[in-house]
Amino acid sequence: MKKIISGISALAMVMAIAPMSAFADTTIKQTDTLPKTADSSVEFSVDPTFTVTIPAKVTLADNGEGIYTNSGTLKAEDVKLAEGKEIVVSLTSASKFNMQTSATAEYKLPYTAEGAFGKLTDKEAGGIVAKFATSTTVQNTPVTFTTDETPKYAGTYTDPVVFTIEVGDITTTAGE
Repeated sequence: MKKIISGISALAMVMAIAPMSAFADTTIKQTDTLPKTADSSVEFSVDPTFTVTIPAKVTLADNGEGIYTNSGTLKAEDVKLAEGKEIVVSLTSASKFNMQTSATAEYKLPYTAEGAFGKLTDKEAGGIVAKFATSTTVQNTPVTFTTDETPKYAGTYTDPVVFTIEVGDITTTAGE
């Protein structure tokens, strides 16, 4: 019990000597010597807001040479972020950017994704395909998907990809 009381007493002594700021209303009376000044603060908060639209599906088409390609558009609207921040959009594929006609198909058709900073060369990790800054105008960035070879077999090739949206510090990305 003595240790608890000693601890509380020590805490009280530290709090008594620690500098503290107290903000209170300042009242100036008619009996005060004038002119007299008083400080005040004016403030408000603006929460970050944005809308990023990701294409639901991108359907590739034959470019006439047996390679299939097409683009989808990432769209950012009404972007208002804290100063020094930006929206970063990354793209990954669990299959490491290989399409298949079914989950059991042995043949995998490799393809490449290309965003605002060039082709994603690390197919295992994916990479950044777009960045969006604070802006009241609509911002569009195409993401292009292209097969790396002519498909060997007929069928409908698919691969689910994941777009990750994050807000981070403004940085320079290779290709900017």
